[in-house]
Amino acid sequence: MSNKKILSALVRNHPGVLQRVSGLFYRRGYNIETITACATENPKFTRMTMVVITNDELEMSQIIRQLSKIQDVRRIAILDDSNAILSESMLVKFECAPDRRTELLNLTLKNHAHVVHIGDTTATITASGSPDDLDEMLQNFSGYQIVELSRSGLSAMEASDRPFVKMDDAEFIN
Repeated sequence: MSNKKILSALVRNHPGVLQRVSGLFYRRGYNIETITACATENPKFTRMTMVVITNDELEMSQIIRQLSKIQDVRRIAILDDSNAILSESMLVKFECAPDRRTELLNLTLKNHAHVVHIGDTTATITASGSPDDLDEMLQNFSGYQIVELSRSGLSAMEASDRPFVKMDDAEFIN
């Protein structure tokens, strides 16, 4: 992820937070590759993971400052391959004639993926892993024509024994 920076933010779970965050990127002309938002262990908060494309450290620090000004943003961290666990999910529908199903099923197992649907002329699989792992897996299936592809966007968490934020911290929750 050379010019890609991963931002992890813990935000209050309120309507409009995703719009405020993405709107900031739009208004400032920052380039987002992916943005995901999901529930946390505490329903009052949402974790947002953003992959931002920038080569400029000054621009990156400006993004952090601007995000910090949004009242619902409680914590922001810049993550990378050395301090984070990265995961993404994908669904892929391949053209697959009945006589090639066994081959596709074996390739699916070899790549630690799962078949979720087999139609008359297609097969759909699901897989999860790091973005690089999923890219490599798609290369392994290069003998099959992709009919549809859907990737979830990156989810990331610090590779640490300590929590991102202690959810019982009264100052944090207010």
